Amino acid sequence: MSKKKRALKALVWLGVIVAACMYFSRTIQTITTPKVKLVQATTGRIEQKISVEAKPYFPVETEITLNKAKDYPITVDKVYVKPGLLVKEGDTIFTATINDYQTKEEDLLTKYNEKSQELIDLDIKNRKNSKQSMQNDLYDLMIEKQDALNEAESKARLAAAAEGIELTFDQTLWEAKAKQAGASSETVALIRTAATAREAFQTARDDFYASYENKKIKVSDEVFKYINDRNKLLQEMQDLSDQMVKLLEAKQALGTVTATSEGYIVALDLKAGDSYDGQKSAYTIAKKEDVPVLRADVTDLKKDVTEGARVEVAGDYDTFRSEVTAVVDDTDGRRYAEIELTDDFLRTAGGMQKLLQDGSLQVSIVFRARKNATIIPASALRSEGEGEYVFVAEREYGGFLNSGGLKAKKTSVTVIDRSDTAVSVQEDLSYQSIIDRADRTVEDGKPVMEYVE
Repeated sequence: MSKKKRALKALVWLGVIVAACMYFSRTIQTITTPKVKLVQATTGRIEQKISVEAKPYFPVETEITLNKAKDYPITVDKVYVKPGLLVKEGDTIFTATINDYQTKEEDLLTKYNEKSQELIDLDIKNRKNSKQSMQNDLYDLMIEKQDALNEAESKARLAAAAEGIELTFDQTLWEAKAKQAGASSETVALIRTAATAREAFQTARDDFYASYENKKIKVSDEVFKYINDRNKLLQEMQDLSDQMVKLLEAKQALGTVTATSEGYIVALDLKAGDSYDGQKSAYTIAKKEDVPVLRADVTDLKKDVTEGARVEVAGDYDTFRSEVTAVVDDTDGRRYAEIELTDDFLRTAGGMQKLLQDGSLQVSIVFRARKNATIIPASALRSEGEGEYVFVAEREYGGFLNSGGLKAKKTSVTVIDRSDTAVSVQEDLSYQSIIDRADRTVEDGKPVMEYVE
């Protein structure tokens, strides 16, 4: 073989060896170089959603107390509503029975009949006597004015005592003493009312005693006593009749308790068989005009919640939105965000009854940055000590023996805001290929390869 052929053959083998080396070097480089996922930064306002527990809250609640039950305690028969139910005015809340109603009714009727028989017997016995006289009328008026005086004096003394003023027996000195002690205008007015009542009583008393000297109106002691006894019986019968009417009214009012206005039943602790005596509220209602809201405790959130902030709740097939209507500091020292309870939110919760039963609804408050910034995925951000940075991929162009490729470059960033999935930074990273994820450790200045799915 000539030298020329041997040289050509050696050259061919050299080319094969070089090609093989290049091939295996690329293979080794491919195996050892980190495969990275590249992303592009965007510009906008970062949003962060924080999940909070929102509870139904009624800004205005009306407690309904059945005052008649104080005089006529009842036992609940059947309850027709539950907390959370929307009722209309007149809807039945519960039915009840007045305790010992039959016994009370029979007792009043028996007493009335007894007094009625006494009146008949008295009238028969005094059938020849007059049933009324001016002298008896004057007597009754005197007793009426005396009762009014006692009541007026009691009110004045109690009012004065509440202000540390002791009124003596002599009423004529009350007003002067009260003014000297600096009594309120209300107390002075009560003292003057008592003085007027005393004058009225004195006049009625004088008129009655004067009747004994007036032969035209004076009656015998027997007739005077008869008329007084008769008037007393009539008054007792009137009182018994009034009690029977009140008992019947209580039966009608307490037998079927109805809603006094349209609204949501907030609380109802009574159940069938319970006794109720009017000492506490029978039920609590939030009237229709007193719109309920959702209330979330935001005291411990690291973000400031403001009025108008967007609130979201996830439905079965969609996400529904509402907003914060107010942020309030309550008397318990906690800070609350009040959220509009929309129909969509209420439907997602399963209705007011289900919401009150569960006690709360999980919602998300959306926090949006106030200004635009560069936004990158949170997974692309790395930290070192107190500083934070990202890797960007820079392209390198090689020669014949040095192939081109991508190289990682460490770039410091200043974080403005962050959420669970994204971070906003101050630096402009437009048109930069940012390394998001890698299959192994990325080092500054070292080659990387883009991972293609």
